Amino acid sequence: MKCRKCGAEIKENEAMEAYGQTVCEDCYIDMAAKPKTCDPWAVYSAKNLKNTESSLTKMQSAIVDYLKKNGPTPPENLTEDLGLSMDEFEREMAPLRHMEKVRAQLREGKKVICLW
Repeated sequence: MKCRKCGAEIKENEAMEAYGQTVCEDCYIDMAAKPKTCDPWAVYSAKNLKNTESSLTKMQSAIVDYLKKNGPTPPENLTEDLGLSMDEFEREMAPLRHMEKVRAQLREGKKVICLW
C-alpha cells in the first residue's frame, strides 16, 4: 500500500484516513495539524514573548537571511533555493508570520514573501 500524498510504502495496519485519502502517519499529521498563518491568538502570544529569550530555528533564520539578501521573493523560488517542500515551508512560515518577521504580499498580481 502506498501513501496517496507522498508515495511512501505503508503497512495496511499503519495506514491513516484523511480527507478521503489513505496516507502515512507523517502526511496525516501534516494534513490534520497544519499551522495557520492567520491566527490572532498566536500573533498575540508571539508579541508578548518578544522580550523573552526565544530564538528562531536554523531554517527560520535562513528564510529571514534569504529575504534580507534577495528582497521579496515568490514562495516557489524561496522553497527551491532553500531546498524545502511547500509543506515544510508553510510550517516554518507560520511562526515567522506570528512573530511579525515575514509576511506575504501581492506585487504585480503575484504572491511574494517579504520581511515585515
